[in-house]
Amino acid sequence: MRRHLVTLLALLCLHVAGTQAAERALHDYPQWQSLLHFDRDGMFSEPRSAVLSEAFFLAENGAFDPDAELEATLVALRQAPREGEPHARCRFPARALWLTRMTGETWPAAECPEWDAWRDRHAGAEAGLMFASGYLGNPASFFGHLMLHLEPPADGEDESLTRLLDTSLNFGADVPEEDGLIPYMAKGVFGGYEARYSRAPFYRNTAIYSEREMRDLWHYRLALPEADRELLVAHLYEVIGQDFDYLFLTENCASRIARTLELVVVEDLTPGNAPWVAPEDLVRAIGEAEVNGRPLLEETRHVPSRRLQTEWRYLALMPEEQDAARAVWPEIERLNLEATAFQALTAERRAAVLDTLLGHAAFLEQTGDEQGLAEIERRLLQARLLLPAGSDPLAPGGQVPLHQATPPARVSVAGVYNDALGAAARLTLRPLQYDLLDANATRMPNAALEIGRTELDLTDEGPRLRRLAFFHVTNLHARSVPLPALPDVAWHASAGIARGRLDCDRCLEGQATLLAGKSQRLGRHLPFAMIGGRLRSERHQAGPVVPMVQLGVLSDWSDQQRSLVQVSHVDALKGEPGRRTRWRLQHRLALGKTLDLRVGVEGDDDAHELSLGASWYF
Repeated sequence: MRRHLVTLLALLCLHVAGTQAAERALHDYPQWQSLLHFDRDGMFSEPRSAVLSEAFFLAENGAFDPDAELEATLVALRQAPREGEPHARCRFPARALWLTRMTGETWPAAECPEWDAWRDRHAGAEAGLMFASGYLGNPASFFGHLMLHLEPPADGEDESLTRLLDTSLNFGADVPEEDGLIPYMAKGVFGGYEARYSRAPFYRNTAIYSEREMRDLWHYRLALPEADRELLVAHLYEVIGQDFDYLFLTENCASRIARTLELVVVEDLTPGNAPWVAPEDLVRAIGEAEVNGRPLLEETRHVPSRRLQTEWRYLALMPEEQDAARAVWPEIERLNLEATAFQALTAERRAAVLDTLLGHAAFLEQTGDEQGLAEIERRLLQARLLLPAGSDPLAPGGQVPLHQATPPARVSVAGVYNDALGAAARLTLRPLQYDLLDANATRMPNAALEIGRTELDLTDEGPRLRRLAFFHVTNLHARSVPLPALPDVAWHASAGIARGRLDCDRCLEGQATLLAGKSQRLGRHLPFAMIGGRLRSERHQAGPVVPMVQLGVLSDWSDQQRSLVQVSHVDALKGEPGRRTRWRLQHRLALGKTLDLRVGVEGDDDAHELSLGASWYF
C-alpha cells in the first residue's frame, strides 16, 4: 500500500513538473508574443513590446520579458475576482482564451460587462481590411490608409444599411493640433508620436474618406476560421486605446495591423526589418497568403467615392441626356431647369439626369464652400420630388483591386544615346510608388508620387549619377465630368539632385521645385500649365532661385498605352546665361501587370537624348 502511495505521489509530482515546464515553454510561442506585440528583432536594441501603456502588462517587466508576463497572467487568471477590480479575464480575454486552448485550464467566473457587450456585438463577425486610396492632401496618407474591419452577420436585413454599422478599427498617430507640417513630418519620420487603435462605425469612415476626401475604399474580407476570428475579436478588445510606438515609415497602420493579424495568420505578412512598410505591401501579402491550405483573401468589395459615383452616373447617361445635364447646370452659380434639352426628355430620364446632378452637387459641397450650392441643391431636390421615384442602378466602372494592380517598386534598364556624351546604359530604381505614366485609378488618377527614384548611367568611364529624387509629387486635378466645378489647382513639388544640362555628366545640382496651375480634360488628352519657382545650388553661377513655367499634355491612348509631353523653361533674370528650356516626350507600353516598354526623347539648349528600355515592377 505504501509503495502504491509513493508511486502515486511521484506521478503527481511528474505531472505538475511537466505542466509547469509546458507553461514555461508557452512564452516562446509566436501567438503569445503576438498577443503582447513583441515584434522587435532586437538587432540594435533590447527586444520589447511595441505597446507603451503600462496597464497592458501584469508583470513589472512584462514589456521586456514575455516569460514574466506569462507567469503574471496565469497567476492573475487563477485568482478569484475581487470587489471593485476587473478580473484578468475581463481585461485580457484573448490571453485567457488562448491559454485555455493551450493548457485546458479554466478560470474563475467573473462579471465582465464591457467585454460581454463587445463579444456579443461581434459574435460571428467576419474580419477584414479596409483600404482607403491615397490622398495627396496629407503626407501621412500619400500611400493610402488601412483599417481593420469587423462585419457582424447581416441577419437578413438590408445589407447596404447594416454594413454602415460595421465596426472599423483605425490605427493612427495622436498628433497635437498645434503641430505644424514640419514638426509633423519630423516626428513622424524620426519619432515623437504615439499611436493607438480606435473604433468607430463604418459610416463615420465613409463620411471622412469617401465623402469628404473623395477616396475610394476597398474592403478585403478574410477567410479566417471561426476559432481564429473569435481570438482576433478578443484581442482587438484588449488593444483598443493602448499606446503604441509610431514611426511613419515602419511603425505605421500597415505594420501594426500586419502584426495584429499575425496572431491568427502563420505567414509573415510584412518584412520584419524592411526600411518601410506601406499599406499596399500588406494588401498584396493578404492577396498571396493562405490559411489552412486555402487563400486568406475571401472577397474584395469596392466602395466608390462620391466623385467616382458621380462620374459613373454621368457616363451612364445617353448623349442627349448628358447634353441636358450640362444645359440644366451650365455654370457653378446658375441653374436652368427649363432648358429645352432637359424638358424634351421623358419623366424617367429627367429623373436620371437630376440624380446625376444631385450627386455632383453633393460632391461639390464636400470639396468646397462655394456660396449658393445649398440653394442649387435645394432646387434640384424640389424638381426631383416631382418626378417618378427610383433611380438607375449604379454601374461599376471596373476598377482593378489594389492587390491586382501594377506593383509600386520599379527597376528599369534602358539604352541611351546622347549626341554630346555618346551611348550608355541607364539603370533606374524607384522604390515607391507611381509616376504619371503608370498611375491608375486604383491609387490616384492623373497623379505622380515617387520616393527615392535613382538613375545611374553606366559608361566606359564607370557609373555616373543622373538623378536622385528625394520626392516627386504631382497632382493634375483633372475634372472627371464636364459639369460645373469649383476651382482646382494642379500642382507639383519635388526635391533632389539632378544634372543641370544634358551635355554634362558631372554637373549635378541640388533642386527644389514648387509649381501650381491648371489642367483641362480634352477627350483622351489632359493638357496642363503650371508656374512657380525652383531653388537650386549655384554651381552653374546662374542664381539660386529662378522663376519656372511648365507646360505638358498627358494622353491616354488605351489601357496599355500612355504618353507624356513636357516643356519647362527657367529664367534666372540674368540675361541669356540664366535662361534654359528643356523638353521631353515619353511613351509607355504596358506588357502586363509587371512589365512595360518605355521610349523617351529629351532635349535642352545643349544636347539631345534618345532612350529605349524595359521596366519590371515588383
